[in-house]
Amino acid sequence: MERIVVMGAGNLAHALVQGWQRVPNPPWSVAVLARSDSYLDKGWRPWPAPISTDPAILSESDLVVLAVKPKDVNAALQTVSQEAGPAVPVLSMVAGLALATLRRHLPHAPLARAMPNICSAVGEGVTAVAFDRMASSERAEIRRLLEALGDVVEVEEALLDPITALSGSGPAYAYVLLEALIEAGERLGLDPVLARRLSVQTLRGAAALAQAEPQLSPADLIRLIASPGGTTEAALDRLADEGVKRAVCEAIFQARLQAQRLGSHPSA
Repeated sequence: MERIVVMGAGNLAHALVQGWQRVPNPPWSVAVLARSDSYLDKGWRPWPAPISTDPAILSESDLVVLAVKPKDVNAALQTVSQEAGPAVPVLSMVAGLALATLRRHLPHAPLARAMPNICSAVGEGVTAVAFDRMASSERAEIRRLLEALGDVVEVEEALLDPITALSGSGPAYAYVLLEALIEAGERLGLDPVLARRLSVQTLRGAAALAQAEPQLSPADLIRLIASPGGTTEAALDRLADEGVKRAVCEAIFQARLQAQRLGSHPSA
């Protein structure tokens, strides 16, 4: 799979391309197929891959990565069926888009459905993937491609909607906490730059420790910090009173429901 075409010019597509371009001397080339030049109006950093609005570039692709918005799926699949070879593998990153729906549009293509997250841009993402009618050699190549973006787990397709809600949307939940930490630091009198630095490193370090000590549950890790009658215990008591953990769980359940709604959209 030397020639990859990413369909879509949104934030996820941007993160994927950035992540793949970080790889030293990659065995692949990446191009982007956009619907229009409107992505230029969003003020992003320059794209690290050539962008075209000509669907003919699909005819030379070895892999099509579908990273369009759900509302654009039908048009994108029609373009793929018309322009790409019938046996070209297609890797869909579209939330809620079932493999069965892809199969109706692309009856002969090897298919995979994956859910990465935005952290793929810096090689720290996590991607869940499910395959359909794909040879082992093609699966291995797609896994290698996804592993360049971070951790990869192969799952049954039924788990992709819950995973979308948990880790696909997950960085946004972390950024809500980051925003709260920074705001609190500023209100406590810290310079905004210092508040951000402390908050970012705190979250990064907490994640690194949890990863380095898999035998410790989150409750175990909390006990390493929260002394009886101490500052951390006082903060945790307030979080419990506010129902923060329950609110986060309910938010994730809501995200899962939305993924299911997207998958049941009649236009899909």
